[in-house]
Amino acid sequence: MFKLDQIHSKNKYNKGVAATIRYDVVDLGKPGPDDWFRIYKMGNNSLNDYDPAIISKIKDPEGNLKPYLVVGSEDWKAACAERLSRVQDVHLLYGITRSKRLFIWPLPVVEDINDAIGWHISGYEIAKAAFDRWTQIRSNKPDSRYMHIDLDDQNSVPKEKVFAEPPIDYETAINRAFKGRFIDSADHPVYRNAGSVVETEYDKMKKKGTIKSWVNIN
Repeated sequence: MFKLDQIHSKNKYNKGVAATIRYDVVDLGKPGPDDWFRIYKMGNNSLNDYDPAIISKIKDPEGNLKPYLVVGSEDWKAACAERLSRVQDVHLLYGITRSKRLFIWPLPVVEDINDAIGWHISGYEIAKAAFDRWTQIRSNKPDSRYMHIDLDDQNSVPKEKVFAEPPIDYETAINRAFKGRFIDSADHPVYRNAGSVVETEYDKMKKKGTIKSWVNIN
């Protein structure tokens, strides 16, 4: 038996464990309805500082639509826009949730607010607000638009702990979000087989079980 005075320690010896958060996974899509999120600023704090990009949504073998990013010259992008289906001009917004989950949000480009649909207009306005405030985005189907929710206590999420600077650069985030789904030549199966279901190498490896489930370490 040991006595309490032998157990009690007057000094602190816990040095902790050195650890670094790895951002190997970057989500692709708008934040979920329960996510408090911010958008990283590019240039002059305008969504237009995010250069427009082109995506095409292609059905996979299971019938799910997956976005592919068109990369290359303007002539190549024009050729893809003519040949591929479900082509859309988007801003690839880069953001982070309060739980430190990174994401790339393909937000449709709004050129004329008078001609844009409610979903696009409201998404645009919410994304702009997320430059400076922790925000949520939720669907409001009866009104065909998104609902904008602000976190009342903005200081409850210390900026320096979560939002100070992107933990990985923008280019790396885009590459990780699209997971190899880039259309860059006429030999790409999506371009070559336009109109048919395409199975990428990533899909094949996942089906075979050679790719483990992605785990976001936060």
